[in-house]
Amino acid sequence: MIIQWIAHSCFKITLENGKCLLFDPFGNIGYKMPQVTADMVFISHGHYDHNAVENVMGNFRVFDTEGSFEFEGVKIKGIPSYHDEVFGSKRGKNIIFRITAEGLTLTHLGDLGHMPDEALYKELYGTDVLMIPIGGNYTIDAQQAFEICKKIEPNIILPMHYKTPGLQVEIARRYHFDEAIKGYFDCSVLGKNHFEYTAADKKKRTRVIFMDNSMMDET
Repeated sequence: MIIQWIAHSCFKITLENGKCLLFDPFGNIGYKMPQVTADMVFISHGHYDHNAVENVMGNFRVFDTEGSFEFEGVKIKGIPSYHDEVFGSKRGKNIIFRITAEGLTLTHLGDLGHMPDEALYKELYGTDVLMIPIGGNYTIDAQQAFEICKKIEPNIILPMHYKTPGLQVEIARRYHFDEAIKGYFDCSVLGKNHFEYTAADKKKRTRVIFMDNSMMDET
């Protein structure tokens, strides 16, 4: 599969059969959502920087509810969580999507705003690729993200929802996560916004991968 970071919390996953999965397309957040065609669109919650399906092209199916599904050979689980640390009373609910395809399990945490309890951790164990917010303010912060990553031990960690040039959302920059991990995980910075990953590519050690979204057009 090809894993592409569009920007913010939006990722596009292209499977070997050509099917495209898109997570949390965004509205106007200081740069434009590029035109993306998808077959499956996953919406973690209803905020404008995560639910802009009007910016997605194609005959796609939207997944925005909790529960277990199977579509086009992809196993999907929507796991309930909260957008804040007080059971959603400040910012509402959040859906974590766990996807299994091509022998890999990918988990997109959406705008997770609290530390998981043991029941939620059990749902997250076995994740190969973890897409996790690190910017704080509206979500877990860098230190909390680090603690979650240590507990889950995914093969690849893809940080998201942090401050990048042009972004008009008040969240922290990525260096806070760099400081939190302090060499605990291997870390690499790609000069592009995508990479190819298969089950055969799994490494023994967890890796953090930062991708480049500098090609985004500011509005």
